Amino acid sequence: MILLLVAPFLLHVQAQDLFLPIASPVAASLESAQDRGSQPHIVVLLADNVGWANVGFHRPPSADPREFQTHNIDRLAGSGIELDRHYTYKFCSPSRSSFLTGRLPVHVNIYNDDPARVGQGVPTNMTMISAKLKSVGYATHFIGKWHVGMASKSQNIPKARGFDSSLGYFHSTNNYYDSRRAEGCNNEPAVDLWDTDKPAAGLNGTAYEEILFGRRAVDIILQHKPGTPLFLYYAFHTSCVGWDAKGTAGGEPDSLQPEAEYYARFSFIDDPDRRANHAMLALMDDVVGKIVKALEDQKMWDNTLLLWSSDNGGAVHLGGGANSWPLRGGYYNNWEGGVRVAALLAGGALPRSVQGTKLQGFIHEADWFATFCHLAGVDPTDARAATSQPELPPIDSLNMWPLITGANTTSPRVEWSLTPFGEEFGPRARHGGDAAYMAEGRFKLLVGVVRQAGWCGQNHPNKTEPWDSFNTTLSCTVPELNKVGCLFDVLADPSEQHDLALEMPQKAGEIYHKMQVAELKWFNPNRGEPDARACEVAKRTGFWQPFLP
Repeated sequence: MILLLVAPFLLHVQAQDLFLPIASPVAASLESAQDRGSQPHIVVLLADNVGWANVGFHRPPSADPREFQTHNIDRLAGSGIELDRHYTYKFCSPSRSSFLTGRLPVHVNIYNDDPARVGQGVPTNMTMISAKLKSVGYATHFIGKWHVGMASKSQNIPKARGFDSSLGYFHSTNNYYDSRRAEGCNNEPAVDLWDTDKPAAGLNGTAYEEILFGRRAVDIILQHKPGTPLFLYYAFHTSCVGWDAKGTAGGEPDSLQPEAEYYARFSFIDDPDRRANHAMLALMDDVVGKIVKALEDQKMWDNTLLLWSSDNGGAVHLGGGANSWPLRGGYYNNWEGGVRVAALLAGGALPRSVQGTKLQGFIHEADWFATFCHLAGVDPTDARAATSQPELPPIDSLNMWPLITGANTTSPRVEWSLTPFGEEFGPRARHGGDAAYMAEGRFKLLVGVVRQAGWCGQNHPNKTEPWDSFNTTLSCTVPELNKVGCLFDVLADPSEQHDLALEMPQKAGEIYHKMQVAELKWFNPNRGEPDARACEVAKRTGFWQPFLP
């Protein structure tokens, strides 16, 4: 029914209709000369599936403080800037694609595709932030979850995208104890762990994977050449589920996989998923602490800008263990609990005047591209994409440094398309089903049948009140009421309790029309089908790796 409502409207929309002026990326990058080209060290720590209420600086009042062992992250939030309105995509690969390319997910990738697809993740002619920073002298390193392309060794892997070194895995998850993963291939697992330009043979299984990654991060910092700016992008797998060869009856082969000693530390938590989630977060927090100490020991901290953020909202569904209280919904959906994430900035590169503050302005993860380019002194424009045939979408990124430093009091990021209509009906749609658009710096319209349409309690999950979140749905689009979607003012109503659509039908209609216009520029190329050569190479070598030159 919803498709019938949407499709006829699209036939009559012109691309120029109802575009509000939005600051251009290049113009935004020239707003302020403050710190332009100062080239601080840039450290990005991207966590996975961390719920809004799973860090100490967002601890619910009734929650047991013993559960929140994120002391290092909390200190960074307290001494730096808490990013109160930091937005991402609702799940994994699109968030990483957006951050790395400076594009909204609708202009680069909105699916968690199998890396065996040749076109998975980020198109090869889109320039990543790593290549931009490398072009002006940065040493560039990647660690952790890649998830944006594996097919070609010369075009897709981190080294081909501007990283001097890398240690990580290609799929959405692997096994955090031995680094194995099965994807098709008759469910025969192979090791998914890659070290710069070759399989990480002999490294997998020697320690819990996050510990391996943490050691590499510290080594990179300790071995860093003085006088050279550093860009370190560390994509934690915490607190995402890992791949489990046993799987579950009729379900997917994944589960939370905490390290044993950390899991034992939280024996007082009776719910196993909440316990595992907090254990994984505690280990991540210790790794964060070691990274900061290494930067301090190397006399780099005073010239470092550190961004810590979740890649999307918390996995509040059964088996996820996360908590998005007091926000609605979670991972996989466009409720605030799925796209508004815990995040912070820290480090001596921040002006003293803004340290210890909370920033209310909207920032989208795509905006770090132009912001980092501003600090590095490089033009953010993606000339390579512009000269590709066919031409690829330009960057959407807006320079947020004037907002961060207090030179501007309002954010240039006022609206964006979260998810297009077609995601609900696409062959690769999974748990989503909702399209959404943020407008005018406060209104969000959700269209379709939205899952996880409830709220976590302050202690979630728990044995007393288990919540199968995917069984909680809300039909936001109701044709018989002429209701195009659910409309929320997320500034006045951050928990999305009060649907304004029937009270403000004109506003809902205006934003719906913006969604239709945005749909015309949805970047949705054919990504290909899983290539049998990926399995052939994995079976022959025992490692997931590129299967094209």
